[in-house]
Amino acid sequence: MKYDDLILAHAKYGTSREDIVKKLGYEHISPCVVIAPWWQHTIFENHNLKVEQITDKLYRVTGENIEFSFLELRMIGASAVLEAVLPLGLTNCQKILFIGSAGALSEELEIGDIVIPDYSICGDGASRYMNPNLEDEFLKKEYPYGNFVDEVIKCCETVYGKSTVLPNYSVDTIFAQFYAIPKILETGAKTIEMETAAVFKASQLMKIPTAALFIISDNTITKKSLYSGRSQKEETDRHQVRNTILPSIIIELLKEK
Repeated sequence: MKYDDLILAHAKYGTSREDIVKKLGYEHISPCVVIAPWWQHTIFENHNLKVEQITDKLYRVTGENIEFSFLELRMIGASAVLEAVLPLGLTNCQKILFIGSAGALSEELEIGDIVIPDYSICGDGASRYMNPNLEDEFLKKEYPYGNFVDEVIKCCETVYGKSTVLPNYSVDTIFAQFYAIPKILETGAKTIEMETAAVFKASQLMKIPTAALFIISDNTITKKSLYSGRSQKEETDRHQVRNTILPSIIIELLKEK
């Protein structure tokens, strides 16, 4: 399948490219786009940036030698995120950075760590809609398009002092994932979240360089899940990383050199 196949299907049923862009307010999209399923634009407070709301989900962030669009989706899951990502192929978007939380599947990872997925294993159902005849995508490896991930790795080493690059598994459910953890571990995944397999597959279709940054929010292996086991200090430290270190990485990564 090609990206144009998706757009031609819209046209077949009466929707033009212009209709899609206008409906979403995507005529205002900047060349660099940061997408967050849940985190809010407030993470950029206290970073000498101006944040301007364009639509209910779209913000323009500007500062000295930097401008990017921030998509604050307030939704989780592959199917929800694809509704925001796939239309970017109709805009002047040239880079996509996905930011979000991930669970750890390794004792070596701690809550608050920043990690970079080099690929994500598909555990979602939405990705098959980007295949001809709804071909199954389950358990396939999805890689981000282009070499933007190399820039992210280098930037993390500069700002954060290290880069941790690991395979990820994208799951469809938080509650039901625990029963499947033994099978998921067999894939070699070291982290687990819900969206990036679909995002990476979409980036391949659109041919837009894409990368992702996760902050570890929980660790199944050490019995510190989203439901129990995490200390207040771990939660506080994670929020501190999200609001200070992560924005610093984004600013260094996207500013004009």
